Amino acid sequence: MYIAVNNQNVYFQKVGTGPDLIMLHGWGQDVSSFWGVLDGLKTDFTIWLIDLPGFGRSDLPQKPFTVSNYVSVINSFIEENKIKKPILLGHSLGGRIALKLAAHYPETIDKLILEDAAGIKPKQDSLKPIFYLLAKIFKVFPDIFKLKTRLRHYFYSSLESDYLTAGEMKETLTKILAEDLTPDLSKIKTETLILWGEKDRAVPLKDGKKMYQLIANSRLEVIDEIGHFPHLEKPNLFIHYVKDFA
Repeated sequence: MYIAVNNQNVYFQKVGTGPDLIMLHGWGQDVSSFWGVLDGLKTDFTIWLIDLPGFGRSDLPQKPFTVSNYVSVINSFIEENKIKKPILLGHSLGGRIALKLAAHYPETIDKLILEDAAGIKPKQDSLKPIFYLLAKIFKVFPDIFKLKTRLRHYFYSSLESDYLTAGEMKETLTKILAEDLTPDLSKIKTETLILWGEKDRAVPLKDGKKMYQLIANSRLEVIDEIGHFPHLEKPNLFIHYVKDFA
């Protein structure tokens, strides 16, 4: 289904019965990211899956988005659909959006679930500016024997960056990564579950621990032996934690 939100078309799916649960996917994902856990949740919740602008079947942002722009879309989506006090779950980028919404619009939601949520800006690695510079320099050279492509992929993969594959969303990605949401964490008073993969390399566990320290009414659950996608890597355990928290 589509709905016009803030002058653009947003695709969403709605399934199940019970209290409202909104699930926001990560960068490069779409609603299908959560399909594997729907059967385990749909008898307990009315689930709203949303393709964030720029992903899946939703429109591209009309201009490069900030986290606040995404928060505005989700807030308007909740209002347009007359959803009263949902549980808001966000993974990675979706967690970044969810935590900022909880900090600035606490009256909108009932509970918050942050799954390997992005938002804490890492300290600058001395090699990162050099790698970014080299990646940009190689862009202007001829791609002889695909050497340029290989080198640029090497530099960006060394940074664990989605920039090279971001396409029309590159400026949006740049704006999002530039924002540190650490100051928002202490503003969150909503009851919060923080779920984290022990071996997450994309958003390290130390970020989850910092969120736990700064969000007053929060609980941290670390899932052993998995990475950045608990809902994909251990779906049954993910379902258990969501149901137990709700």
